[in-house]
Amino acid sequence: HKAHLKFYVLLVCEEDGVTWTLYTYKGALLSISPNTWSPSDLSQDTQITIHRHPVPPSETGSWKQHWDTVYNQCKEGTREVIQKAIATKRLKGRKSKKQFEVFSVDWMPDEHGNIWMFEFNMSPAVCQSEFDHPSSRDARRESLMKHDETMLREALSIAIPWEGGEVPQLWDLAGEFQGSMD
Repeated sequence: HKAHLKFYVLLVCEEDGVTWTLYTYKGALLSISPNTWSPSDLSQDTQITIHRHPVPPSETGSWKQHWDTVYNQCKEGTREVIQKAIATKRLKGRKSKKQFEVFSVDWMPDEHGNIWMFEFNMSPAVCQSEFDHPSSRDARRESLMKHDETMLREALSIAIPWEGGEVPQLWDLAGEFQGSMD
């Protein structure tokens, strides 16, 4: 089955427009195709792995033993791409406006312990209760909704702290960078 890791990221640019902070979310998700992969099966369910597994890879039997290594590889790979994007001015801040973005990076591991960046998703898929009927929800869907709610609440409390806000527990500092305004 085709699978990838959905690795959530928070990138914050301070009001000076040049100071950037990158965070990665420890609660990555495993996305698995429900079908066995085949080059001749061009169906969406086979080729596009949008089915998010309800158990995080850090708690899944075959992933658990490798998770710390894989997580750190994904974190470092994401940090390298963001650092390069800031250094080459592909990412630019706006002076006097604090900015932040939650997005995801999809990583595909191979059997040799390597990870391969698949894509960045600037609008990552998140569960939204208002878009499905309550009778169609199951425990898996409820678990994913809770995951996404926690992830977004913690991200907001980092980007825009407020009294009584969430205490971030699942976000790791992945890097701090200095860009330039020129």
